[in-house]
Amino acid sequence: MAYLSFREVSYAVGERVILDRLSFDLERGETLVLLGRSGSGKTTALRLINRMLERSGGTITIDGTDVQSVDAIQLRRRIGYVIQEFGLLPHWTVEQNIALVPKLIAWPPDRQRQRARDLMAQVGLDPDRFGHRFPHELSGGQRQRVGVARALAAEPALLLFDEPFGALDPVTRHEMQQQFIQVREQFGGASVFVTHDLAEALSIGSRIAVLESGKLEGLFTPEQFLQAETPTARAFLNTLPQGLGPPGARTPRT
Repeated sequence: MAYLSFREVSYAVGERVILDRLSFDLERGETLVLLGRSGSGKTTALRLINRMLERSGGTITIDGTDVQSVDAIQLRRRIGYVIQEFGLLPHWTVEQNIALVPKLIAWPPDRQRQRARDLMAQVGLDPDRFGHRFPHELSGGQRQRVGVARALAAEPALLLFDEPFGALDPVTRHEMQQQFIQVREQFGGASVFVTHDLAEALSIGSRIAVLESGKLEGLFTPEQFLQAETPTARAFLNTLPQGLGPPGARTPRT
């Protein structure tokens, strides 16, 4: 049984259909990238998983349990969630921000603190140097590292990433992508990662789900994606620098 499963999942606002009968499976240890243009439904699909939005139809299960049968607050505390805007509490220190969910689920204080310090080290932040700082004292890349650490704090089996590195400069973004790959290898759970950047999708994804107008256009491994012939996949391939894509792919002129 797949760890995360979408079966004929739809989401609509009034007469507007945003997701149309979306189906896919995700196993533990995998990173599924949701790739698509703006408005394709990828962030909507992500938010249906932790019930930030409620589906209009279909079924979403995590480890065999329908998410609709679980209290929404409890569900979110079991799922790590990383967003582009960091979402850190400005009046809390780095250590306190990372320990937020362990605190909410009543871990002992010593365990909260040790977990926060361990995760700071894991994402490349010296706990003695950064643990007592506040978010405004950090760079964008450092704040995003804290966001990743916080998502991992309560040892979730599922992580959700909503374009987490989109606001970072290219060098820091590359560093964070490499950090994500290292953390994922230690984490061992399942991840769903939203992006509209093909190079990022190819570098971090186990599989890539291409969404177009709320529908699943195709599901590919990175190697398969480079040979994909579906319209949206080809459009993304044409954005790769010359020589990095498959035969026939080119960079559009500006």
